[in-house]
Amino acid sequence: MFIPIRSDRPLRSTPYVNYALIAACVLAFAGTNNQLGTSHLNWAHKLMLWPEGTQVATRLWQFITYQFLHDGPIHLIGNMIFLWVFGNAVEDRLGKVGYLFFYLAMGVFAGLAHCLTSEAPVLGASGSVAGVTGAFLALFPRTRITFIYFFFFIGAFEVPAMVVVIFYFAKDLLFYGMGGGGVAYTAHLGGNVAGFAIAMALLGPRLLPREPYDLFSLWTHKRRRDKFKKLANQGYAAWEGQSPAGGKLFRKGEAAMTEQDTAVLELRQTISRSITNHDMDRAAEDYKQLLTEHGDQTLSQKQQFELANHLAGQGDHADAARAYELLLKAYPNHPERAHAQLVLGLVYVRYLGRADDAKPVLQEASQRLNGDDAKLARQLMSEIG
Repeated sequence: MFIPIRSDRPLRSTPYVNYALIAACVLAFAGTNNQLGTSHLNWAHKLMLWPEGTQVATRLWQFITYQFLHDGPIHLIGNMIFLWVFGNAVEDRLGKVGYLFFYLAMGVFAGLAHCLTSEAPVLGASGSVAGVTGAFLALFPRTRITFIYFFFFIGAFEVPAMVVVIFYFAKDLLFYGMGGGGVAYTAHLGGNVAGFAIAMALLGPRLLPREPYDLFSLWTHKRRRDKFKKLANQGYAAWEGQSPAGGKLFRKGEAAMTEQDTAVLELRQTISRSITNHDMDRAAEDYKQLLTEHGDQTLSQKQQFELANHLAGQGDHADAARAYELLLKAYPNHPERAHAQLVLGLVYVRYLGRADDAKPVLQEASQRLNGDDAKLARQLMSEIG
């Protein structure tokens, strides 16, 4: 038996809405389970979703109420485990109000998909949860999911979220094609597709701010890398902005890459060489130039952390804070995340006077640190009240 228990996506706030949805499903199960188990039609059965042609006419409110009903403890527990593992992070990304409307909308889309393909009544949070997992695929494809397993012994292993979501989608598609009964596979599939599509639609025009490792950003970065490789294979000296014949690579209306793209790539390469040569002062100056001229730019995990530490050690507090902020945003699973938060909180409190910004990073850091580091985090929190 394989059971998912958590993702490695750190949360920035407590997912109270997801907790409330889980509690609502549990309470609804406690209040309706005995009624749903009876053979005759009663008030509880009328909360289910009944497609046209069945003995109960469909009402609009049934597209909401059916999402909170379950026909047995295994059905309930299975859905709530997946909602816990995937829903917490999606709420953290969409915000509490946005997540609530998103979750209920996913249940509606899943219900519509079922009604278009089946005349059997349906109940359960499976379609809504499938929508959440579809959104998770778009928002956190490189996040890892921890599973525990029970055979002759107990163990745990991690699987990329992309593999998990695609596996369950393929399983539902296969079983639906085989005509499996008793499970609303089209509700699952409809929820998956709707959740993924809506998340990508929000990321595309930046209605939802992008992160470096959401699926849209990864796809954009891949296109840029492919473009650069194609130019290099054609003989273009992209770092110098020259074509194979010695002419300028970037001519108006013909540029495959802009001059700004080349300037960024060249400066990043210079910073990388300086760090490799242990010339941190030069690397720090070039990085500040990169930020000034080209906006928020994040290096590799190791280089970004080293530069942020060097800037803080130099007393360049404003630039150090910016470097740490970019590090924490771009690499939420950085192994030194708590220590980066501690130093950032210290810079906020003692040098920049940004107490409100310091509180959340210090609170998270204090939960992960121990010993003298944890003591310093608590001391800084006491300084800002």
